[in-house]
Amino acid sequence: MRLALALFACALAASAAGVDGHWNAQFAPGKKAAAQPPAPFSLDLKTDGGAVTGTVALPGKKKPQIQKIENGKLDGDRLTFTTSQKGKRAAAFSWDAALQDGQLAGSRTRDGAKHGQKFTAQRN
Repeated sequence: MRLALALFACALAASAAGVDGHWNAQFAPGKKAAAQPPAPFSLDLKTDGGAVTGTVALPGKKKPQIQKIENGKLDGDRLTFTTSQKGKRAAAFSWDAALQDGQLAGSRTRDGAKHGQKFTAQRN
């Protein structure tokens, strides 16, 4: 029993350490925007146990839009969190990603939308 708990704790710690840091990411182009290059953004992630904090820096007109990560959780290799966009186009987004082979892959979904926007991220 103690060995099983120790192995579980080690696996959880390894997963948590696996997402900490700065990630360069890009959204996959949508069907309507196939001719446009993927939109780049970045993630700064920090874990404390299963909780995740940090920021998402999305491209803006003059400077990046920094959004604070809220409700962040890491469960095994699955990362989930929410962000809020302020201003004229206020919106809330749910993020869901999986850590596989040192890369994050997932989607960002605007609240109320049927489908999300896929993204991939590599550690900087």
